[in-house]
Amino acid sequence: MRKICMLALAVLLFSSCDNYLEVKTYGKAIPKSSEEFASILHKHLNSIDNGEDHVLIENASALVAIESITDNFNATLTQPGGSTLQMYIGGQLSNKQTRYQKLYEVIRDANIIINNLPSVQSAEEKNVMGTAYTMRAIAYFFLLRDFCEPFADDTQLGVPIVVDFDMEERPIRASYGAVKSLIESDFDKALSYDISDEIYRYTEDVIKAYYAKYYFWTKQWQKAIDLSAEIVDRHPLVKGLEYASMIQSQNNKEANVLLRSYLFSFSTSAEFINSQAVIKNRPLSKDFVEAFTEKGNDVRYAITTNSKRVNQKLFVGKVRSAEFVLVLAEANAHLGNTDEALKWLNILRQNRITNFQPYTLATLPTETSSGNIKVDVNGKPLTPLITAILNERRKELHGEGDRFYELKRNGRPEFWVANNGLKYTTKKYMYTFPLPRRDVELTPGLIQNEGYEF
Repeated sequence: MRKICMLALAVLLFSSCDNYLEVKTYGKAIPKSSEEFASILHKHLNSIDNGEDHVLIENASALVAIESITDNFNATLTQPGGSTLQMYIGGQLSNKQTRYQKLYEVIRDANIIINNLPSVQSAEEKNVMGTAYTMRAIAYFFLLRDFCEPFADDTQLGVPIVVDFDMEERPIRASYGAVKSLIESDFDKALSYDISDEIYRYTEDVIKAYYAKYYFWTKQWQKAIDLSAEIVDRHPLVKGLEYASMIQSQNNKEANVLLRSYLFSFSTSAEFINSQAVIKNRPLSKDFVEAFTEKGNDVRYAITTNSKRVNQKLFVGKVRSAEFVLVLAEANAHLGNTDEALKWLNILRQNRITNFQPYTLATLPTETSSGNIKVDVNGKPLTPLITAILNERRKELHGEGDRFYELKRNGRPEFWVANNGLKYTTKKYMYTFPLPRRDVELTPGLIQNEGYEF
């Protein structure tokens, strides 16, 4: 393939969604030093730190958009101040084509480094190369999660694979299995570079956290367990006031938070403030609030809601170890390791609930649904154990960008809300976002997702 030898060192601007993989050339010499290559990464890293709109970790407005259309909220009862909130995911689907473009822009920048960094010997060079592999792996994982059907097997449709630049090539969709292989290779390579400098954010534990997320999404249960156990061991849970401070912190990476946005006080801008305000105009759903069965004994209850079902939790993009306790519980349950699943479920609950009473199989709640979720990742009716785990996940990760993907992962339930005499229905196909129309039109053989054919 013919590689492009000239590129702009700064972030490159694009005029349409079909050229986001190209490298515009304006007479700029290709970077030569690790510092010059690092500048490509730092644009992305600074965007995350400052809470800007970035596809690798959500800022507050992106979280409000994706959380507000789930069954954790009651869109029908939205107050006038929430008029900017979409009623359902269908109102956001056009914007998801921009997300597709931006994820491939991350891949493009990572490819520039992976293909051109001349030496990987010094600590700085290893940091740069390891971060590039990490970002590419996460971007491809998010492309699978957002633009492909929930994982069933390796033969289903994946996304186009781009590992270098050929302006004349327009790749079609690879198999899911081929994309998985690339992601796993990239994560393994990223770990091999032993990123040591916190300024690059994607240190060993952060890489393993995203790797565990990926394994969990692709139902590689034992691998998800192994990595999650490492993360939880190194970042144990906290409780009480320490937990509340960690969750509600605007700018500090406290306790067991591994990665977060808005790291600087100046980054909590009008976007951040307005997002926290607008979500208060859409009440939490009665079903969600009633999931807090221990109410005042559960530290998450007052953090989440008040007596009027108004959200109280700060919407801040973050990765923290509680998610991996939940992975340990659910992955073990799917493998039939019931005692181990109960152990991890109880570990989470004992760190959130005072006067805690551990669950046993005999004392588990009898519910077999979690909000709109009625079946598990394999399409089977929920058991009381899986229901309890999903309900804890729903409470624990509320406002952190998780619930929509839980709905997608577990059956893609269809549900509707009403507003101004209209009925807005989240259809099953809408959980998988459309590929950009222009790409489909210009790329022979590129298959659009079901429901978006034109």
